[in-house]
Amino acid sequence: MPEHARLLELSALFKNLVRKMTNEWNKRMEDGMSISQFRTLHVLSEKGPQKTAELADKICLTPGAITILADKLIAKGLIERERSEEDRRIVYLRITEQGQSVLETLREKQREAIAQLFRHLSDEDIGHLQRIFSRMLDDEEQNDKPV
Repeated sequence: MPEHARLLELSALFKNLVRKMTNEWNKRMEDGMSISQFRTLHVLSEKGPQKTAELADKICLTPGAITILADKLIAKGLIERERSEEDRRIVYLRITEQGQSVLETLREKQREAIAQLFRHLSDEDIGHLQRIFSRMLDDEEQNDKPV
């Protein structure tokens, strides 16, 4: 198979894997919690309060998408907006105690979904995937650095 065709096939397989992972996630989320909402809670839990633009950058969404997503999480009581004490124009998003509790439940569901997807792979295969994905991401980050 020519190199170009193999890479196109690999790309299609990867897209199908991501789709399968998303479907597995959605099957486990009875309250309609999206992966982006989960990732938002995760980042706020791990990194602390974030400005909308910072959060958007960390989870690869637009600031507008974060605003819509945040409104939904605020309505559920999982995050809240807070103004900076130093500059009242600056607004941070912060996870609530309820959001932290929900996040712990979601993390368990995530572990179940991942275990389901990778159940047929050996530890050695998983190690190879980690190495390959890390290499691809490292190469991409090197290409993104200004010269």
